[in-house]
Amino acid sequence: MLYVDGMNGLISHNETVQWLYTLVGSKFRLVVKTALKLLLVFVEYTEANAALLIKAVNAVDTKRGTKMWSNTMEILDEKDGVDTELLVYAMTLINKTLAGLPDQDSYYDVVDCLEEIKELDSCFHFVWTWSDLLCK
Repeated sequence: MLYVDGMNGLISHNETVQWLYTLVGSKFRLVVKTALKLLLVFVEYTEANAALLIKAVNAVDTKRGTKMWSNTMEILDEKDGVDTELLVYAMTLINKTLAGLPDQDSYYDVVDCLEEIKELDSCFHFVWTWSDLLCK
C-alpha cells in the first residue's frame, strides 16, 4: 500500500477500503491491528482519503444495519482484555479521519454519529484505562 501506484489503485477502488474496514470487526487481534494500521496509512496518504474512508464506513455499516463506526467503537468499548495498541490505533484512526475531513458539515456529521454511540463514554474509559496502565 505504500507504493504510489498501489495507493492510487486503492483510492479508486472503495470496495477494498470497505473490506479493510470490515476486517476491523474481526475477532482476531492481529487482523484488527493490521487493518487499523493499513487504514491509518490510507488516511495519512492524502487528506482527501478521509472522505473516502467515511464513504466506506457508511457503506459497510449501512449494509450491516449498524451505526457508523460501530466496528471501531467495539474496540474502544471492550472492557475485558484491553489491548492498548488496538485502543491507540482505533482512536488515532478516528482522530486522523476527523482532521482530514474537508468541511465542517462532514466533521459534525461524523461527530454526531460518534456521540450517538456514546463515543465520549468510550474515550473516558480509554483515558482511565491508559492512565491506570501508566501508573502501574
